[in-house]
Amino acid sequence: MANSFCLSQCDVIGFDLDHTLCRYQLQESNKLIYESFAQYLVTEKGYSEELLCVSPEEWDFCSKGLVLDLEEGNFLKLAADGTILRATHGTKSMTGEEIAEVYGEKREWKHFNAINGSYARS
Repeated sequence: MANSFCLSQCDVIGFDLDHTLCRYQLQESNKLIYESFAQYLVTEKGYSEELLCVSPEEWDFCSKGLVLDLEEGNFLKLAADGTILRATHGTKSMTGEEIAEVYGEKREWKHFNAINGSYARS
């Protein structure tokens, strides 16, 4: 086994989100990952430069464990029982009232039981 390696020889770099291999400063790591990916999309794929201007309020949107509700077009962060903790429509945060209007007063996502147990919760 080699004593060293060169990152430029790697095809893919993954992040160990459960911190088994190393500990991250998650806020800084997430920002770096987003900025690097956004820069690639803008310079290499022709996406709008608006991607490079993310406000602090929008950083909450960048998190693992989100569910995409294709019927309503919302990203959902669910509790262990399927209750919606927070939601966004695109990158715009939804208020509690907006969530209740779409999902009912109990804030339950109707498809939760179909996916419960099929993925690891974050």
